[in-house]
Amino acid sequence: MKTTETTDIIAGYLQFPVAFKSPDLNRQTIADAVRAASFDLLVLPEMCTTGYLFDSEEELLPFAENAETGVFARFLQDLSAQKQATLVAGMVERDGDNLYNTAIVVSRGKWLGKQRKCHLSDLEKKLFAEGDDWQCFDDGKIRFGVLICFDLWVPEAARLLALDGAKLLCCPVNYGGPWTGDIMRVRAMENGVPLVSCNRTGVESGLQMTAHFRGESQVIDVTGNRLIQAGQEAGLDLTLLSIGSKGSIQGNVMCSDLLKHARRYSLCGPFNR
Repeated sequence: MKTTETTDIIAGYLQFPVAFKSPDLNRQTIADAVRAASFDLLVLPEMCTTGYLFDSEEELLPFAENAETGVFARFLQDLSAQKQATLVAGMVERDGDNLYNTAIVVSRGKWLGKQRKCHLSDLEKKLFAEGDDWQCFDDGKIRFGVLICFDLWVPEAARLLALDGAKLLCCPVNYGGPWTGDIMRVRAMENGVPLVSCNRTGVESGLQMTAHFRGESQVIDVTGNRLIQAGQEAGLDLTLLSIGSKGSIQGNVMCSDLLKHARRYSLCGPFNR
């Protein structure tokens, strides 16, 4: 099913083996990987400057940054200006005494905002505070929302973004099992929006465990078809993606306006019960 109005963009992901506790190296990896590429929107992994398996807040704290003015935010803004593109990337945010698993959004040299992860795994609850709201971003071409890994497991989160006008879901992720990749297809289908995800690759040890990150980043269309999907190797993949414009109707094979049916139900934000 196609929306009544669409905008075509070149979109994709950059998956790579994030180096643990090595933000300088990870920034250089990103810069080198996109140097010769041309795109409109690119998603990077969750916590893509630090790695994932920290044992405590004290261990993680030296690598946390301000989401708007920190080194990584400035780096991304400069890179987005060079590429004249939109970038969505995961990082560790420090705000006062709290740490957040956050994705920042920049476009053509401008900082558009941040999305804090609202749904934390049991491991992450030892490190992070929960985000408490959802918002959409508009880069001048498309309106989109951001879900970070486990956020995808809560269908109401994606639905709230779709009801707020999101025409694309961007998903920085870190996962090792196959389930999140399957859930992404459902989120795209049930909301009538395409989805771009970026997982990391490689192996990391910490928290008394070893994690094997499976890669398999993907771009999914509104029918749940994977337009492109990576393997487990590092790489940047891009594809042409048709995005519904603001005001266009999202439907599926059974109805022309899927969200009209969704509006029969009342949804609230993460902590508004």
